[in-house]
Amino acid sequence: MLCLFMIYFEVWAALPSINKSFRSSSAKTSGNQLTVSTGVIERTWLLNKTGLSTLKIKNVVSGHESVNSKRHETDWDLGDLGDGKLVSLRAFEDDDEKFTSKHLTVEVEIHYTNLHLKYIIWAYPDAPGIRTQIWLRKPQGAVLTEDTLKPAVSESLQLLDKPDKVIGFGYRAGLEAHFEEYEILREETVTEQNKVIWASGLITEDSNGGFILVKESQKHTHLRNALRTGSFELQGHLFNSTGLGIWPDNIKSDRYRFCWANWMIVYQGNNIDAQLALKKFDRIRYPIEPNRDIFIMANTWGTEDMPPPCKYKAREENVLRELQSCAELGVDLLFISAGWSDNSFSPVTSRDDSFFLHDGTKFSGTYEVYPEGFKNIRDRSEKLGVKLGLFHNASVDIEILKRNYDECNFKLFKLSHSYLKHKDGLDSLYYKARNFIKYTDCSAIVCWETADGTPRTGYYFGRDCGILYPVKRKAFTIRKDVQYDPWKVLRDSWELAKYINLNKILLPYQNKDLTPSNAPTDALKYTHSYNMAIVLMSSPLMFLETQYIRPEARKELKTVLEPYKLHRKDMYQGYVFALGDKPDNASWSGFQNYNPKTNNSYLTIFRELNNKKSKAKIALHFYKSNTRLKMTDLITGEISEVKLDNKNQAEFHIPKAPGFKFSKIEVTK
Repeated sequence: MLCLFMIYFEVWAALPSINKSFRSSSAKTSGNQLTVSTGVIERTWLLNKTGLSTLKIKNVVSGHESVNSKRHETDWDLGDLGDGKLVSLRAFEDDDEKFTSKHLTVEVEIHYTNLHLKYIIWAYPDAPGIRTQIWLRKPQGAVLTEDTLKPAVSESLQLLDKPDKVIGFGYRAGLEAHFEEYEILREETVTEQNKVIWASGLITEDSNGGFILVKESQKHTHLRNALRTGSFELQGHLFNSTGLGIWPDNIKSDRYRFCWANWMIVYQGNNIDAQLALKKFDRIRYPIEPNRDIFIMANTWGTEDMPPPCKYKAREENVLRELQSCAELGVDLLFISAGWSDNSFSPVTSRDDSFFLHDGTKFSGTYEVYPEGFKNIRDRSEKLGVKLGLFHNASVDIEILKRNYDECNFKLFKLSHSYLKHKDGLDSLYYKARNFIKYTDCSAIVCWETADGTPRTGYYFGRDCGILYPVKRKAFTIRKDVQYDPWKVLRDSWELAKYINLNKILLPYQNKDLTPSNAPTDALKYTHSYNMAIVLMSSPLMFLETQYIRPEARKELKTVLEPYKLHRKDMYQGYVFALGDKPDNASWSGFQNYNPKTNNSYLTIFRELNNKKSKAKIALHFYKSNTRLKMTDLITGEISEVKLDNKNQAEFHIPKAPGFKFSKIEVTK
């Protein structure tokens, strides 16, 4: 039952009575205190003269409390708000129009003299975290100045005890292949009295575990023109999250507009336990719909080097061939990249051009693109059971997206070349994506590109609409900015796996046989199966046309793809963690996909090209020392028993470099 109160009173008066539950989540008031719990984390706020102040954050499992209850400043600081009145308090079940998991929403609305504010709390049942978000509206006739919203604090916590350690983490946008000195992950120990402008999140560590604070925004580690993503400010025991994603002139009087949300997550244990808690919350916030979100994708753009021949590959004649090839290889979705349309994003009938293809063939003249629209590729797609995706610019009108969806039932729409430096542009694109997905009855998703340097969606915002594409890699090129180098893809994957769910990320496999002999890469020294195994824990992207993969290579790929497809639904229930050493083209490295419900794991272990040792011990996560494990090699079918040593290590043997293992492990009775 919806609990709703529309009584004006001074904000320091007692809160209206509220007692609402949804599964293990609950919200209740007592006097001037509001307590919200997921069953794992419990947070209590005090209503004071200026808003809500956190009194307590409790890890329900451990019983540990981590916030100083003597502090009564409001959790947000938006400058001179004037006097305030509580307008409404309500609690209700919700799923954000099917864009997130079902949860209990608590909405507190306060009207200040100078600004109207909604403070929205999401409590997911059994989640290790709580999400909070401020929404703002301008009172009628109010005049907002440049100083409105300063200092733009959206979350503020003062801990009882100073943490032993604080780690900041964040990911780079605009990654290019030659940026060896600029890795995709930035991870640093943060000292007190520090202002951290580059991080998407902080992790505190001490003997009781700690908490994780994440800004749900387009934050990334190196660009300074993102949309007011602010910083994390540490002042002794005090932690502030600044940056609202909105300027005073963006605030309207006819509607509320959202600011960047914050995640507060608790955990027990070490950094790996913190990663698990973060990934659990991330999965709940951005859930996976198996029939929609699990696929292997090919992309028509990735075989050729430059735009003219890349666009040529989007024509109907080629797409029909590629659909057949994808079906034979086991690829689930074929993405048609740029080249299929005119400027209005309608299928173009024909095009004139002149270029060389990767095999040295020169084309010059007119070629047909889509003389009959999408009819023929839709028929072939439905017959073969291979889904289709389609490229658009981010500026495309939603009615065009709807039309193209209706005509061909595309399941993935890449919205490229966005420039999200301004609030209106970000909101316009975000709501366009949401409204379009609702139009498809949530059967289609979008692909957000973070691979270019302009402000995009970032890593922790927008995945309710789809999937991320963070980096481009090509084989047929000598351009360093996109050169495919398998060890760098492995390093990207390894670093992404630390603080984000890897199976919401597209990572590339390439046809290494197309690599020019003078290209600055070791790609030709690797095998096709190894290069595919690198991306099995992500959402695998074959950034190429599959028809150019040699028969011998196709056979080799199937030795990996066939067992992967048998197990991938189970793999998507797990959480991926980095194993071994950071890839550097000479390490033993890999991934552990762990399911806490079954206590089983999937492993991909890699002996890199320049590693000289055929055996290595690698520590596994979440299993106690001396545990006996049943290990099934998913390529060969061989079953063996492994006993972890007193450092939780298992020994792996890979006779040749580069080489890999793809295995499932189960705890023996």
